[in-house]
Amino acid sequence: MNRTVKRCQRIILWAALASVIVLAGGIGLRVDRAAAQGGQEQLPPGVTWDEVNAIAHKMYCDVCEGVPLDECESIACHRWREEIARLISEGKTEDEIIDYFVTRYGTDVAALPRDSQDRFLAFAIPAGLVALLGVIGAVQVWRMRQHGHHAGQAVSRTRGFTHQRPVPDDVDPDTLDRLLGELEGMIHE
Repeated sequence: MNRTVKRCQRIILWAALASVIVLAGGIGLRVDRAAAQGGQEQLPPGVTWDEVNAIAHKMYCDVCEGVPLDECESIACHRWREEIARLISEGKTEDEIIDYFVTRYGTDVAALPRDSQDRFLAFAIPAGLVALLGVIGAVQVWRMRQHGHHAGQAVSRTRGFTHQRPVPDDVDPDTLDRLLGELEGMIHE
């Protein structure tokens, strides 16, 4: 019994130590990211990190595929954020800044298509497919109701077919008929 208690205490101690290490590592990552965004890189006068990250959030790193620019920690992304800050200080608008990067690095860096027709298609095609599937589903439900299909009818229509299915030899036919009758009664309630 005493060995069990000591073993439990040791497990709890190791779990607590692991939790402290994980929490300390998480805090260290947050401090490193804050230092990278606010300490090491210098912003032009009048530009804030909120402005830079608002634009960077709408862009993707071309090195780390699928990582938004505001979350990427690569050296290239730090330089891109510095470039965004410089362009903001020059008075460029958000669209002008994103277009600048698209021109230099390709269309993959923009979160949304830059062309208005492409952007329309990016939203219209999925919305159209959802609407089409909804209409098809509604038509199918309407057709089923027009033909008189309601919940429970499928079971009552198959009653005649259940006797044609193989039934184990040890099942009493009267019991089977009674169970099918009870099931049909439960469905129609």
